Amino acid sequence: LEHHASFIYLRYFHGPRFQSHGGVLRGVGDASQPGIDGIALMRHQLPATDQFAHERDGEDILLEALPMLVEAGFQNAGLVAMESEGFSSLPVGIEWSTMLRVPDKDEQLRLRSIRTANEDAGVTVHDVLVVGSDDAPILALKGLRLKAMAPVPDDQKFTLER
Repeated sequence: LEHHASFIYLRYFHGPRFQSHGGVLRGVGDASQPGIDGIALMRHQLPATDQFAHERDGEDILLEALPMLVEAGFQNAGLVAMESEGFSSLPVGIEWSTMLRVPDKDEQLRLRSIRTANEDAGVTVHDVLVVGSDDAPILALKGLRLKAMAPVPDDQKFTLER
């Protein structure tokens, strides 16, 4: 683990119910298509797992769309944009997404985000893949578009080795 989750959430505003990124494993790719490998957290692995009032009362809620894995993909791609472009970004579009399977509860998930293009007006384009313990794909996001919103403060800039 190159950077723990605390490294990420010094840079992001997400509270413990949306901290779906478990840390940076390594930088991947090259200067033209930089990327980051990270750890994706499922809902039951978040720092705070009671996202719904019913859960505070002990009821289990199953969400088949895996929103926290989509969020982890957004956050991982955002880290790539932070490093490569020097801007904090928010998602503004996506070409397509697909969920291939629901992971087992005890699986350890990883994700990879690669910046594939830069568009006009501060938009970066990324492909994201979430895989399980056996490297089988779980979720793919193709053409995720992030819009630059604000420069990364100098004391929060970083460079990963590739």
